[in-house]
Amino acid sequence: MVNQIVFDIETGPLPADEILAMLPEFDPAEVKVGNLKDAEKIAAKIAEAKANHLADFTEKAALSPVTGRVLAIGLLAGQAFFVIGHDDEAQLLREFWATSEGVELIGFNCIPFDLPFLIRRSWKLGVQVPSHIRHGRYFADTITDLRAEWQLGNREFRGGLDYVARFLGVGEKTGSGKDFAATWQSDRHAALKYLMHDCRLTLAIAERMGVIRDDYF
Repeated sequence: MVNQIVFDIETGPLPADEILAMLPEFDPAEVKVGNLKDAEKIAAKIAEAKANHLADFTEKAALSPVTGRVLAIGLLAGQAFFVIGHDDEAQLLREFWATSEGVELIGFNCIPFDLPFLIRRSWKLGVQVPSHIRHGRYFADTITDLRAEWQLGNREFRGGLDYVARFLGVGEKTGSGKDFAATWQSDRHAALKYLMHDCRLTLAIAERMGVIRDDYF
């Protein structure tokens, strides 16, 4: 029985009204107008800054559990790939946490991003987070973050999934996560193919790093 599971989450933005409800207040006093003296030019500068404030917040909505939601979670158990993806996000989360029982979870950047995102969305939706995920302030030893393995204790040594995979010679990404939400809506097959590829890329990195045990397959 496989007790190591490779996983990857994909997220998307919440509806516009929910995003706007969490928009930080814009402070015109913080806009640097330099040597501008003309009132109209100053007003235009402030208006531009306000528009950028909104655009930047909206553009990054999918990256925060406050303004984004989980769309799908891809999992690889041995050679079997499966996806947890529902319009009902709470049900999606419950299924994932149930799947995590008694297994070692392996992800890429999963401790800084994936798991905190899943936990905060669970808190929001009243879904119980299982106790085995965290031990006090820290994530359990049954969770392996390949990016942390890659960094070897040096947080300044950066590199995303594509970068590390290409360096190790195990493949490369086929797209960008920022496009996933739109693809999920317009072409579900393409979205699932992208998610499966990212999971297999993560598995390939784990194999090269010696994280995957001999009995995984």
